[in-house]
Amino acid sequence: MQIPEYDLAPVIIAVTLILSVSGVLILRPIAKKLGGLFEAMSFERSNKASAQEVTRLTEAVSRLTDRMETLEDRQDFTERIMASLDRAETPSRLKAPTDR
Repeated sequence: MQIPEYDLAPVIIAVTLILSVSGVLILRPIAKKLGGLFEAMSFERSNKASAQEVTRLTEAVSRLTDRMETLEDRQDFTERIMASLDRAETPSRLKAPTDR
């Protein structure tokens, strides 16, 4: 009995082409959906990190505002003391109303 000779190269190329095209047609939509899912997950993760960062920055700004208000109060107090010392040194302030 004799084995028929087939030219296998065109068959292999055709099968490879069919499998490649069908693989792309089937796997491309799945890959797009998975890509969208991963993108949404990373966006959500970055939003959580951003919200935490905003909260931290808000707290830092409020602490700085409190410190600035304290410094302003201290500066006003110091300026009032310095102004009262300047007024006390003037000759009109040195004389008491009973010292005529």
